[in-house]
Amino acid sequence: MDLFDIAIKLEQEGAQLYTELAQRAPTEGFTTIFKMLADDEKKHESYFRALQGRSALVTVSSSVLEQAKQVFRDFNPDNFFVIDGQIPAYEEALLVEKKSIDFYTEQLPSLEFEAEKKALKLIIAEEKRHYAIMEEIIKLVTRPHRWVESAEFGVREEY
Repeated sequence: MDLFDIAIKLEQEGAQLYTELAQRAPTEGFTTIFKMLADDEKKHESYFRALQGRSALVTVSSSVLEQAKQVFRDFNPDNFFVIDGQIPAYEEALLVEKKSIDFYTEQLPSLEFEAEKKALKLIIAEEKRHYAIMEEIIKLVTRPHRWVESAEFGVREEY
C-alpha cells in the first residue's frame, strides 16, 4: 500500500466518524461543525486521489474554522446536555486527526515532487485546524462540569 492509499483510508475513516457524530450531535451548531468536518475529510480524500493519479494540482480551502468559531461564541452551556458516549467519541475524533497529522508529517520527506509536498503541507495544516476544533469542542463540553468557582483557587485562565 502506498502513501496515497493509506491517506485515502485515513480520510474515509475521518469522514465516517464525523458523519456519525453529526447524526448524534446534541446541538444544531455541533451538527453543522461535524458535517463540515466530514465534508473536509471527503475533499481531502479527493485531493489524495488527484495526487495519486498526478492529474491535478491541489488547493485546500475550508471555512469550517470560521464557522466553528461562531458556534463556540454562541454556545450556551446552560442549554447543553452531555449525551452518553459523547466525550469518548470526541476524543476518538482527536485521535483520528492526530493519526493523520503524524502520518502525513512522517511521509512528507518521501515525496518526490514539490507540488505533492506543498499539497500535503496544506492538508496537514487543515488537519491541525480540525484537531484544534475538536479540542475546543471537548473543552466546551467538559468545562462546565469541571469548573470550580472559588476565589481561593487563584488566577484562572480566561473563560
